[in-house]
Amino acid sequence: MKIAKILGAASAAVVSAAVLAASASANEAFLMYASSDWSVQCMDAASANATNADITGDGTYTVSIGGFEWEDEETAEMVPATATGATVFCIDIADLATDLGCGKGSDAYEALGSSATAADKMAVAQAAGVEFSNVVITATNTDGSTTDIAVDESKLIWGDIEGNGKIRLEIYNAYGDTSKDAPIDAAGFSFDDTLSVTFTISGVGGDAAAADEPAADDATDTGAAADDTAATTTPEKGSPDTGVEGIAAVAGVAVLAAGAVLVSKKRK
Repeated sequence: MKIAKILGAASAAVVSAAVLAASASANEAFLMYASSDWSVQCMDAASANATNADITGDGTYTVSIGGFEWEDEETAEMVPATATGATVFCIDIADLATDLGCGKGSDAYEALGSSATAADKMAVAQAAGVEFSNVVITATNTDGSTTDIAVDESKLIWGDIEGNGKIRLEIYNAYGDTSKDAPIDAAGFSFDDTLSVTFTISGVGGDAAAADEPAADDATDTGAAADDTAATTTPEKGSPDTGVEGIAAVAGVAVLAAGAVLVSKKRK
């Protein structure tokens, strides 16, 4: 019994360490946006108008902006601001290119040279396994009406486009390559409440969808428990060479020792 208790305590400690490491590996994603006339904009992840998402592994996430107001000249009251079209419309994911080894400083990226295009940088990200799909853009108004903005996913561009270690999903940028062949009608929408983008990302590691599942208290198969735990762990931030395998292996050992422990993480 003493040995069992010791193993159980040690396993719990290792699993806790794995969870902390996985949590530390989350990469913040935010929606960068500027309307056609720049009157409505959100250019900073720390903005009060931004609702961000922590990318903890492969899965589906939503980022949004909203709550913009301006002063009515006649009444001097604050009213919802209407944003029309887009000059800049991107999703930035902090440090993800660095973490995955497909951004500035990596051999493949540096081999592109100074004349590299956004498409070249996207090819490096794709070679590392990074893919975006199922992109759904929704504009919502204060009257309750919503509009889904059509997206041609074949024209999206992503990667370490600016050479700053971030993965950027460029939906439209008047100053970028998507201005030449836009994935959306950049002038054909407006909103006065929120603008949201739901997307699926793969090639990050881990399993964000599985991370939302509750722990199974009645699990008895230690092999299955180890597999589930491995699916909910994520790469260690700042250690792209270690990746998800290291954390998954440690957590898996802990699960086997404990009997059947499932780790569940909450995705933002």
